[in-house]
Amino acid sequence: MKEKTLHSECVYDGKIIQVDRDEVSIDGKMTIREVVHNSGGVSVLAITEEQEVILVKQYRYPSKEELYEIAGGKQNPNETFIEAGMRELKEETGYISKDTHYFGYLYPSVAYVDEVIHLVVAKNCIYQEKQLDDGEYTETVVLPLEEVLKMIQQNKIKDAKTIVAILKYVSFLNYK
Repeated sequence: MKEKTLHSECVYDGKIIQVDRDEVSIDGKMTIREVVHNSGGVSVLAITEEQEVILVKQYRYPSKEELYEIAGGKQNPNETFIEAGMRELKEETGYISKDTHYFGYLYPSVAYVDEVIHLVVAKNCIYQEKQLDDGEYTETVVLPLEEVLKMIQQNKIKDAKTIVAILKYVSFLNYK
C-alpha cells in the first residue's frame, strides 16, 4: 500500500529538527501524517583490545535520565561515516582505533521520524584524550561484553541504537 503526499506544510523549523504536517492519500482516503525530519548521524560500537565495550553515560533531557549509549553524533560535510564516527569517539571517550568497519544503518524511530543512524564498529581501541564539545558532559564506561549483554537484559541499557549495535555485533561473532 503506497501513500501519496497531497500537501506538506512545515509547522516547526528548529536548530536540530523540522516538523511537517502532511496530508496523504491512502487508497483514495485522506489522512494526516506528522513527520519529524532529522539529519541523522553516526554511532560507533567501540571495542578495546581486551574485548571490552566502550560506552558513554550521559543525561538525556527528553528521557529525563542518564543513559548508557555508544558514542556518536552528526556527520560533517565531506566526512565519511567512519571519519565522523572516529571523530565522535575521540571527542566523547578519548579512544581511537585504526581497525574500523561500516556496520550498516538503522531507523531509530521509523513511525514518525526520518532519522537514519549509520553504525561503525571500531576494534582494538586505545585511549588517548577526551575532547568534549561545548555543552557535552559525559562519563566513559568500559565494560566486558558479557556485562553489557546482562545490562541489556536487565533494561539498564535502553538506547535503541546501542542495543541494536551490540546485538548485531554478537550475532556476527556467533554466526561468521
